[in-house]
This record gives sequence, C-alpha cells and structure tokens, in this order.
Amino acid sequence: MNYSPDWPSTHITLLNRVRFQTDSEAWREFVRIYGPLIYNHCRKFRLSECDAEDVCQEVFQQISSSMHSFEYNRKLGRFRSWLGTVTYHEICHYFKKNKRFQNQSGTPGLQEAINEQAGESDAAWADEFCSHIYTTALKNIQPLFDDQTWKAFELTWIEDLGAQQAAEKLSSEITWIYKAKFLVQKKLKEEIQRLSFDSVVFQK
Repeated sequence: MNYSPDWPSTHITLLNRVRFQTDSEAWREFVRIYGPLIYNHCRKFRLSECDAEDVCQEVFQQISSSMHSFEYNRKLGRFRSWLGTVTYHEICHYFKKNKRFQNQSGTPGLQEAINEQAGESDAAWADEFCSHIYTTALKNIQPLFDDQTWKAFELTWIEDLGAQQAAEKLSSEITWIYKAKFLVQKKLKEEIQRLSFDSVVFQK
C-alpha cells in the first residue's frame, strides 16, 4: 500500500467540537482515537507503561488547555504535526523532570531518541499516525459487514489477491467480489475521513 496525500480531504468536525469544552462526548472520542497513538509513541521512547500513561495525561492536559484558542489552518501546518510536536515536547519534559532518567544519557540510543523531532518532519511519527488511523478505521467498520463481504475485501485489498482468485476461494461471482470490495473501501474512506482530519491514507 502506498501513501496518498490527497485522500481523504481534511475533515475537522470533531476538531471544532473538541474546542468547546462543554462537548464531553467529542472529547471522549478524541481521547479514544488518539490516546493509543500517543501511548504507543511514548513506549517507543522506552517509557514504562506507567510513565507512558502519565505523559499521555500531560499531553491531553496541554491539548485541553490550548484547544480553545487553536484554529485549524492546513496552510499553516497539519494537525498531525501539531499533535506530534505537543507529544514530543511532553516526552522531553518528562525526561528532564524525572531524575532517574538524568543518569541514563549514556544509554545507547536514548539521547538520540530524546533529540528526535516529532511532527511533519518526523517520518516515524507520520507513519505511526497514518497506520493508527488506518487500523482504527478498519476495526471500526468490520462489524458493519457480513463475514463473506469482509473476507472478499481482505483477500483483494489487504492480501492483494486478484479478483478472480478471490472469487474462486469464496465460491462467488467475480462481479460480486468487485462490489464487495467497493462497498468496504467506500466505508473505509468515510471512516478515515471521520477520524483523521488530515491524515495521509493508505491507497493502492
């Protein structure tokens, strides 16, 4: 799968709703979407489970404090870059304020990890962001389809099997395979748009 910078277009409904602190439902969804991403990114900096959870809380505290004045403008930068930068700064702050890390600067790779830049210029963060949104979208839409339709999608999209081969495996007509794939792809695209604001999406 390759990245396409144009699919989907920016979707900012949830982002706008999160700006209003009275919309608790929007905030809970925001945390559900991005909490695992931030947590896993923290773990890659070798933080323990407990430390990673603490940093996540700090990230969301910073977002909550600044979101009311945040105005989305794609020309000024992507949302994922902003989120990555906030996360990176909180990770750095956590290392600096915890003395037990101060004597570990000689640990191979630790200082390099701390000095990495997050955001749009950080390919690792961008990849994690896009992969997380894609995986989350797949998980969210799977219950909407019957097993046969989902299997047709898995074979042709995820496993990259030809439509004819998929039809033979599922004992189905090739036209049905194309239709099943199209229906799931359409829903996948919609879900990614709903989740991601300006994510780069996987596309064949």
